[in-house]
Amino acid sequence: MTKHISTDVSIVRCAVYDRELIFAAVKQAVDLLGGMHAFVKPGERVLIKPNLLKGRPPEAAVTTHPELVRAVIRLVREAGGAAMVGDSPGLGDLRKVCEKTGILDVVQEEGATLVELDDPVEVKNSGRFHHFELARAAYEADAIINLPKLKTHGQMTLTGAVKNLFGCVPGKRKIQWHFNTGVNHELFAIMLTELCALLKPRLTIMDAIIGMEGNGPGSGDPRRIGVVIAGQDPVAVDVVSSRVLGVSPEKLPLIRAAAATGYGETRPDRIQVLGESIESVAIKQFRLPPQTHLEMPIPPWLRTVLKDALTTKPVIDNKVCIQCGICQGHCPQGAIENRGGALEIRYRDCIRCFCCQEFCPQSAITVGRGWALKILR
Repeated sequence: MTKHISTDVSIVRCAVYDRELIFAAVKQAVDLLGGMHAFVKPGERVLIKPNLLKGRPPEAAVTTHPELVRAVIRLVREAGGAAMVGDSPGLGDLRKVCEKTGILDVVQEEGATLVELDDPVEVKNSGRFHHFELARAAYEADAIINLPKLKTHGQMTLTGAVKNLFGCVPGKRKIQWHFNTGVNHELFAIMLTELCALLKPRLTIMDAIIGMEGNGPGSGDPRRIGVVIAGQDPVAVDVVSSRVLGVSPEKLPLIRAAAATGYGETRPDRIQVLGESIESVAIKQFRLPPQTHLEMPIPPWLRTVLKDALTTKPVIDNKVCIQCGICQGHCPQGAIENRGGALEIRYRDCIRCFCCQEFCPQSAITVGRGWALKILR
């Protein structure tokens, strides 16, 4: 029987963030897909979109490494494109975040342009969500090259190629999306896939040299994975990266949402892996956050009654918390309050978006299981 291949994804080994080694690895990963000239035409304005969640040093593995950004800027320039680097950080001013992460130096040294993804433009969409407010610089760019960091995520289990495009939604509007989709993580995942489909990234190059496990995406532990993963289809890149970590793609909300919406390739047998095989670079015992919900059919009314028991939830360690107020400012529901000198979460109002855990600068918020999940696990 003939094997039908839908898309290609390349895997190239790279053990460290040495400038020459990472440039060679990124170039090889892109060359396996046809070279940068296949994705960038002379004169095009290319938005390079790294993960710039917040201002942390590169060794923390919170953001896309600056040397990977440098390699892509150089390849875009060689193809005749004009490189722009931009994001809308969840926490902090873009320039300050870029300075702390080392990306500002790279942008300046390589002659690229730093662009704020803040000026909103309303764009119609033909899917379940009828419109999006996108950053004008992202929507009007001739091409987007997506540079995600492979990390764990309290709400989506893993964050990678598809989730990284959420940074093209300006500032506080991201919090509004959490509010609109509520506790329904599958609906939030569908929104992310429709957003990615609307932006149509030309190429995704994933920083999986050192990823993050455990309490990601902002407070987990760096974990050496040792590869660069690239592909034209961001969904396929997420499928391959999850398999490298030993995670079944169909267990991820974003992959299920992509299959439901028909966006991207979710079937591993229709993805041709070039370069290294998944088996040769596979990671053992990669630590994921606790599962977000109980995977068994339960009537919706009972789920509502037992929401605390049957879901994971953010938990504040007040021995570590310094009461900076960042979690309160980023909670879409306003569900965090100070009681007697300690922060507490009103779980009846919490929608389990994990924005508080994502942005906590002290790693004082973790993902905890409800009592029923603890028993059933």
